[in-house]
Amino acid sequence: MPSETPSTGETRSGDGAPAAADDSSRWQRAGNAVSLAALVALAAVQFLGADPRPWGLAAGWAAATAVALGPVAWLARDRLPPDRLETLTYVAFGAAVLAISVGLGVVLAFEAPYLPYGPGFLAGVTLGTAVVAVAERAVVPERLRGADL
Repeated sequence: MPSETPSTGETRSGDGAPAAADDSSRWQRAGNAVSLAALVALAAVQFLGADPRPWGLAAGWAAATAVALGPVAWLARDRLPPDRLETLTYVAFGAAVLAISVGLGVVLAFEAPYLPYGPGFLAGVTLGTAVVAVAERAVVPERLRGADL
């Protein structure tokens, strides 16, 4: 018979049901997965609809995103407390939205071609982000997570 003892970091209420924190964490993970799946679907539709398909651009952006985002994500997740990480995630997301808006405004004002955006860019960034997420969970040994480097 399996033990009723919760695994590390998991607590149970007195009636054997999972705690409310476990439920919100589960919903947050599900929301993240749905968001990533929607981005992947959008990238795939745009990429498959492009003629000719920008394989080189997608591969370049995927590699650049994985190399730039991988170490940052790993260090931030292991070195920062969860509340601070959440705050910094909101700040980074806000800065990215602001940078995209300002960049698009400059491109429209000066009628310059906006080269980095397109099916290859979106597919590459999506693939790079997915590679980082999988590699962090599968490649980085558990003993190195949270180790002082």
